[in-house]
Amino acid sequence: MKIVILAGGIGKRIAPLGIHKPKSMFQIMGKPILQHVIDQVVAANIPVEEAIIVIGPGESQIREYIEAKTDLPFPVRFTIQEQPLGQANAMSTARPYLQDNFLVLNANDIYDPALLTDLTAKAAAESWDVGLVGQTREDYWNYGVMRLDGQHKLVGVVEKPPRDSQIESGVIVLGIYYFSPRIWSALDETPIQEKDDQLERAYQKLITHHNSGYIQYDANEHYSGKFASYKYPWHLFDISAILLSRIQGVHIGPNCSISPMAVIDGNVILESGVRVFEFAVIHGPAYIGKDSIIGNNTLLRGGVSLGTGCVVGFGTEIKHAILGEGVWMHKNFIGDSIISDRCSFGAGTITANLRFKEDAVSFKVNADQPRVSTGTEYFGMIMAEDCRTGCNSVLSPGVKIGPNSIVEAGVVLKQDLPPNSIASKVKNSVEIRPSEIDIHALSEKRNEHKKKQGK
Repeated sequence: MKIVILAGGIGKRIAPLGIHKPKSMFQIMGKPILQHVIDQVVAANIPVEEAIIVIGPGESQIREYIEAKTDLPFPVRFTIQEQPLGQANAMSTARPYLQDNFLVLNANDIYDPALLTDLTAKAAAESWDVGLVGQTREDYWNYGVMRLDGQHKLVGVVEKPPRDSQIESGVIVLGIYYFSPRIWSALDETPIQEKDDQLERAYQKLITHHNSGYIQYDANEHYSGKFASYKYPWHLFDISAILLSRIQGVHIGPNCSISPMAVIDGNVILESGVRVFEFAVIHGPAYIGKDSIIGNNTLLRGGVSLGTGCVVGFGTEIKHAILGEGVWMHKNFIGDSIISDRCSFGAGTITANLRFKEDAVSFKVNADQPRVSTGTEYFGMIMAEDCRTGCNSVLSPGVKIGPNSIVEAGVVLKQDLPPNSIASKVKNSVEIRPSEIDIHALSEKRNEHKKKQGK
């Protein structure tokens, strides 16, 4: 069997995290999300003849990452979706290489690997032309919803029905598909419309006229029911929670140094070369990336993922956060925040993570649209690559900081900071101006110095 992994798309809703990095290349627990999706396929133990990864033009990071891998259990081919014209168009780029039944997966979705095992087995056994995955949701009106008959047989799908509609099943369609080659003729007969639903209208024809079925993916003795998809930046927390929940016990890699006066409890992974100093406390679940340093009197709690080469200096508390590679800090509070690669925090920088009203934190996703709620009252900020903060700065809940930007000392940042900008304190206000400082180059210089010092 071949699998198609859809890894293209512009990712407008994940800004500023997607400015310099494709969605599926954001790292959690030391791996890009795309690698976690591949790991799910491997764990499902299904016979994969080839994986076809569909990427957009110019997405060289994905290709370079995959081509550098020497331990992939199956060959990988790339196809290019020249324009972001939807799932059906992306899938069609792989059509010349698909003469048999195949799976279609999204490069940003995390779930139980057993789901893929069961879907492929049941679809093959019952000769399905289309196989879907369903999950019961109270907010089903936000999704495509399955129509089931009295025997719970799949008879159709209703795309995003009105909120007051009464669709008895309440079973939504998740983005995992099994198709026979009949999907191609169905797509040929389904014209493209302004609404991106060509694939859904095409497989509706297969459901009506051919053999179809679905796997119910709810929490039970067989499945966890956990499913997370990276559509907005805060969905990374849902993905991180699933991945961290798979850690069982404490795993310490080679060449780690852990003070006997440090506390490590719960489910924790320390990758090779990690150093944990006196009076550091790590409450799992937590993942500490290779060669990271957890300094004296630090506290990590609430579900934390640190990338390679992070430095958590003296007196820092990190609560429920995702950090990329090479993030440095000391005497900080980092709460419920997402921080990309090579960022550093001056002493005393705080990420505020709870509004006085204690209502849900929201973000401005697009400049010309209303703010979008995260659905949680505890949320800090989102910071893209190569950013720095000065001492005693405060980053307010719901703030986004673009790549290569600086928040100067003493600034209380209450608004989004565009890429390549500096936020300064001017009398009683904050001034934002363009930045000519190349923080990435400075980080590279610091890393070279560190190598020369042998640290």
